[in-house]
Amino acid sequence: MAYQVLSRKWRPQLFEEIVGQDHIVRTLKNAISLERIAHAYLFTGMRGTGKTSTARILAKALNCKNGPTISPCNQCDNCQEIVRSESLDVLEIDGASNRGIDEIRELREKARFSPAKARFKIYIIDEVHMLTNPAFNALLKILEEPPPYIIFIFATTDPHKLLPTIISRCQRFDFRKIPTPKILTRLQQIVEKEKISTNKEALTLIAEEAENSMRDGEKILDQTVSYAEGEITEKDVVDILGIVEKRYIFQLTQNILEKNPLANIELIDQLLEEGRDPNWLIRGWRKWFRDLVILKMGGNSFLFLSPSEKKEAEKQSSLFTLAQLVHFMDLLSQTRQKLAFSSQPQIDLELLLVELSSDFDIDTSNSREPELMKIYQKILKLEQRLSLKSSLPETEKKEKPEVKTYLTKEEKEKERTLKETKAVKQEVEEKESNDNEFFEKWPLIVKEIGKKKKTLGTWLQKATLLKVEKNLATLSLKNGFHQETLTRNSNLYLIEETIKEFLSYPFHLKYIVEKGKQKDKPKKTSSSSSEWSELITKAMDIFEGEIVEGKTRR
Repeated sequence: MAYQVLSRKWRPQLFEEIVGQDHIVRTLKNAISLERIAHAYLFTGMRGTGKTSTARILAKALNCKNGPTISPCNQCDNCQEIVRSESLDVLEIDGASNRGIDEIRELREKARFSPAKARFKIYIIDEVHMLTNPAFNALLKILEEPPPYIIFIFATTDPHKLLPTIISRCQRFDFRKIPTPKILTRLQQIVEKEKISTNKEALTLIAEEAENSMRDGEKILDQTVSYAEGEITEKDVVDILGIVEKRYIFQLTQNILEKNPLANIELIDQLLEEGRDPNWLIRGWRKWFRDLVILKMGGNSFLFLSPSEKKEAEKQSSLFTLAQLVHFMDLLSQTRQKLAFSSQPQIDLELLLVELSSDFDIDTSNSREPELMKIYQKILKLEQRLSLKSSLPETEKKEKPEVKTYLTKEEKEKERTLKETKAVKQEVEEKESNDNEFFEKWPLIVKEIGKKKKTLGTWLQKATLLKVEKNLATLSLKNGFHQETLTRNSNLYLIEETIKEFLSYPFHLKYIVEKGKQKDKPKKTSSSSSEWSELITKAMDIFEGEIVEGKTRR
């Protein structure tokens, strides 16, 4: 007999052998026991989760000579014919290659005839979403009022592509992704029965890379058996799939902590020369950071890690903050999207390594976000105040008891003058500090105003900041129209409220118009011109436009 791949050889033949779909198995077994058999079923879910295998087992359970039964014998003629795909009454149809209306009309004509030898005539249509709309419409009538001996079982990975009228006539079962531990358990059963020599680390890696698909896990195992010479090792799985071992992931993460991008670039170059897949690297590294995040939050009960991996994860998670780990995952996600369209993935990876190893404080990573910047500035001020208080000597912190002394008139005058001089000096220093802070934060203030009202932000950005003194900033504008709009009550309120968000003290703006830019206004303004001016202002506010000055062509 020709060789059978493991996914076909170890295909489930009983309900009990279906992995990870207990909710579906229980429902179908109860339906058979209670004789509540529906005339149409819809099995949906990702690839390799057991949709067609369950459909075959259900067909055997209904047509077994001992049935209907929840445990088909797999020995009678009906069961054997279904196993070999030779049954005249259980027809498997590929929806991708039989998707037209003619094929469905032929199916509908054949469905009028009773089963040849079985109890039910069962149609299993795989990838049913590939049928055309006319084909679906041709199927509707028999699906709505089928003969008592007809049962339809539809299987699909894309249920949203089906017509709602089809879905509404079926009992829907959603097949879930198979958890990695269950895939590992099933693979261990297969290698024991097949007498394949391997270790748990290699099988764990296969189960992880199966991506919740039982068939993919069996396929990788089958491929690795052909590749390995004797015992299957973790390195054999790595070589087959082109993935990156965990030890390299550990080293890359450690180099980030040490801010050593050159070491990471050298390691990445080595891995790429050995044929490692950049996408597998990003995927594995991102999963590792996800495990570190889970550990950081104290949720280690559902992590699928070996003891050595868990020890390394606990060590590395303690060295990063939660914000840093989330930031790393975000950068990896962005790079993964870039790699999909990149002709030079190595350069994108090297850029990623530089970004990951650079300073990742909030100040540098989020400086472009005004809201976060404001919060960060407040935190810095609070830290400065606390550090200033803590740095003062203990003798200075405690207030000295007031000692009553008797001063002469000259001494009192001298003390008063000294206090006034000190107060004036302190006020000047505070004003200079305020002025400097305003200069630094002015670009952020303008940007925030532009977010709230684009026209104001544009005009303030084009304005020239002439001077700042005594909590008053003087701005030079290009024309009087800008001045008139900026000094409107609603706009003044918006600007001052925005300044308050960035500064903890009051600050005001003064506008002047550049010489030569403001034309002399006539003494009397007609009502029509004032109406036009008002309309222009409203239009600019609505459409967020601006006045463009230029030379007129003759």
